[in-house]
Order: sequence, then structure tokens, then C-alpha cells
Amino acid sequence: MEAAFEEAMVVDFDQFLSACEGLPDENDAHVVAAALKTQAAVIVTDNLRDFPEELLRRLNLEARSADAFIADTIALDTGRAVAAIRRMRERFRRPEKTAEVLLLDMEANGLTETVDVLRPHILSL
Repeated sequence: MEAAFEEAMVVDFDQFLSACEGLPDENDAHVVAAALKTQAAVIVTDNLRDFPEELLRRLNLEARSADAFIADTIALDTGRAVAAIRRMRERFRRPEKTAEVLLLDMEANGLTETVDVLRPHILSL
């Protein structure tokens, strides 16, 4: 059974743009405004330097890298996350991937914190 996914888009966030003044890249204002509109707590981005901690803290927001966000999410329920990652790894067919190769691939793609969280569970992956 395949799941159907719809693209979700935040609209009508213009009233939050004024709170975004002071961003290093004003083209990122829509990201912060959308986070405020949806009452998000975290912005997941690998462009951390354009989302200053001081500005975000004032808005009750935090910017996290994708790697840190994934690692934190795994740590919330490690057993369930490891099982899900194992199922994902087992679906690789061409080529098949061992748990070690999967972790090496993740690390090569910058997911070092994620690999650090998963490595102790390699026998379950």
C-alpha cells in the first residue's frame, strides 16, 4: 500500500514578516515568518549562519541542522527509530546495504551526529 502525500504550504504569513528584521539574508524572512505562523519551535536548515540564535531566541524559535534534528528525533525513541531505519535499509536492493555501509553513507552525507547516535545499535540496524 502506497501512501499519498500532499505538498503542504504555509500561506498568509505576511503579518509575521516584520518580526524577521535583522536576518543576515532578508530572503530567508519567509522561513521565519512561516515558522511563526505555524507556531513551530524549530527551523530545520543546514544554513544555520543565516538564522542567528539571538534573533530566533527572541521569537521562541531555534534553528537546528538536519543532522542534529534527526539525531534528536532518534534519541526520543531509539528502539522505534532503529527498527524503522532497519526496515528502510532492508528495502535497498540495488545494491543491498549492510548496516555498516548505511552508516558510512550517512556519514559521507554529513549526518555525523546521527551516525553517533546509531552506531551503538549497529547490530539492530
